[in-house]
Amino acid sequence: MRRFDKTCLLACSACLAVPGLARAQSINYAALQETMGEPVTTSVTGKPQRASETPASVTIVTRDQIARSPARDVPGLLKTYAGVDVNRWTAGQSDVALRGGVQAYNARLLVLVNGRQVYLDHYGMTNWNLLGVQLEEIQQIELVRGPASALFGFNAASAVVNIITVGAIDQAMVSGAAELGTHGYDRLSAVVALPLADGVGLKLSAGQQRENERAIPAGLYQPPRAIDPRRKDVSGTLDAALDDRTRVTLEGTYARNRQLEFLPSQLITEQRFEAESAGVTLDHDTGWGSVSARGYINWLDAGYGVGLEANGAYSVGGLTSTEFHNRTAVAQGSALVRLGRDNAARLGVEYRNNRLSAETLFAPSIAYDLVAGSGMLEVHPSDRVALTVAARVDRLSLHENGAPVQPAASTAADYERSYTQLSFNAAALYDLSDGGQLRVNGGRGVQSPSLVAYGYRLPLNGFPVPFPVLLTGDPAIRPVPVWSVEAGYARAVGDALRLSATGFYTRTSGAIASPGTAPAFQLQTGAAPVLVARFANIGDYETYGVEIDAEGAIAPRLRWRANYTLTETDQGFSTAGDQGVSYPVAPEDTTPRYKANAALDYDGDRWFGSLVGRYTSASRQFAFTRTQQLVLGPVDDAVALDAKVGLRLSARLAVTLAGENLTVADSTAGSPIPADTRLRAGLGLSF
Repeated sequence: MRRFDKTCLLACSACLAVPGLARAQSINYAALQETMGEPVTTSVTGKPQRASETPASVTIVTRDQIARSPARDVPGLLKTYAGVDVNRWTAGQSDVALRGGVQAYNARLLVLVNGRQVYLDHYGMTNWNLLGVQLEEIQQIELVRGPASALFGFNAASAVVNIITVGAIDQAMVSGAAELGTHGYDRLSAVVALPLADGVGLKLSAGQQRENERAIPAGLYQPPRAIDPRRKDVSGTLDAALDDRTRVTLEGTYARNRQLEFLPSQLITEQRFEAESAGVTLDHDTGWGSVSARGYINWLDAGYGVGLEANGAYSVGGLTSTEFHNRTAVAQGSALVRLGRDNAARLGVEYRNNRLSAETLFAPSIAYDLVAGSGMLEVHPSDRVALTVAARVDRLSLHENGAPVQPAASTAADYERSYTQLSFNAAALYDLSDGGQLRVNGGRGVQSPSLVAYGYRLPLNGFPVPFPVLLTGDPAIRPVPVWSVEAGYARAVGDALRLSATGFYTRTSGAIASPGTAPAFQLQTGAAPVLVARFANIGDYETYGVEIDAEGAIAPRLRWRANYTLTETDQGFSTAGDQGVSYPVAPEDTTPRYKANAALDYDGDRWFGSLVGRYTSASRQFAFTRTQQLVLGPVDDAVALDAKVGLRLSARLAVTLAGENLTVADSTAGSPIPADTRLRAGLGLSF
């Protein structure tokens, strides 16, 4: 343990001493990885740590691995690692789940870009086609398994993905990529990072992508229009080192896309998203540690059901198009304090204001204010033992603005409520005499209900009753606690072999779901009777299992890795009956029991590439049929093969060929819509 702290101090000193590298608290991940011989992360405790010495199970996908991977997006990169389920519902929509709980619009995984939330609060989900990041500018992707709410707050309930991009003053670079492929695929991207003055750098990136939608089976519901997915995005970062101790960063992004998606109800519709963000970060080193302050605003305009039939309604349930406007403002501050040579503490505060406006809400807007305080303590009682504890307290105050839309299933007073939630993590690491390491950790994370779950209001047509029928959110819906514990063993035998095994257990209490095709209606008898189907806490479920990882080198330029995951799911509720599906959530059915991946990775002087084999056992997934019934349909087990090969024509120019699902396995996407085989060729330029 002490070896790491000494190495970290040396590496940070080297970063400060070399012109153009990161200064102050901001970290040059590339420089630290080169110095330490492995990636470094701050996504576990808020303190720089080797990936192999973190108190939680962590996977870091490096810049070189991304360049050689057959994947064309972040979910594609993550799907080959232990414990990860990736469901590609449509060509444009993916959902990522960790250690079970597979469902559309997964709300339990928090996704960040350079520490800024890209998780969308309106529905509580991540649109992976709206990140505003080019693959060519990613320095590393950090995947932290298990609840991380004690550091990141609500919705880091099952895991965190933090995407780290190349810093604007870390290194000068110009990178471009162009790809063409089958099924109408094309992609263009460009990244430029240039020094403007001593200690000042500007990075700009932009990209666009288009491809054809997969063929929807004849037995499934056919949306009014099936547009091919497309996206466009641009971002900019201005970095300035004001002195050797202080650094300020300005960031802005714009992204938009249009694609078919499975909603949480599993109805497939056409969606349009447009997202913008702006933020500033200040880092300052002191004699006792470092302080950081950050503020940012995310804006989202989301159109659901934009491809309507001529009469302005879907053929399912009389649904109409919906426009959501979400604004999330965040202010954060933290201090990392050195306590002697080896120990550290971290204190943090956060304020968040989240507001959603739409015509399909209880009132013109639903909002909440959140205030949080957090702390972390890491101590080393001996050279072989490290102990970490972290806790966070969140206070959320919900409210509505404007006159309630009538008829209403709730009152304005119902939306004037507050609650307090505690998140915590505790971990112990022990270095064994044989070079192995034992890790035990546990914690409590919290999934907050989304603003849609709180305040949605949609009139339903076609019911033979003499009063209005509404599908609504519920202001009394409860946050979802997620308890987790894991124990792991890891050992490295030089650079030739590294082994690890982790056993885990997770309990989710009061999972949240939207009504299905046979909802449980309640008759509200107020000033005017209303029949209501609500978003609800539907029950508890448990996941437990084991993750086994191995990686090593066959030759200096040829590496391999393999992993196996067993996930058992016990569901304490039933959502299907004789009349249909009441809630489209069934983790016991939708989570595959077995997953295995194996990969070869080669990086020669001129040739490079990788070969990835994937196995996923059978599951069942929800979908609407042509007869407008929600059913759980079978998804068979699948073996898929992905590959990429590249040739460097010069030091700056490379050509690539890549293919996904070369075995033509229909079920490899984990979706009711069968997967297909996609091939592409590309040209990459870098300076």
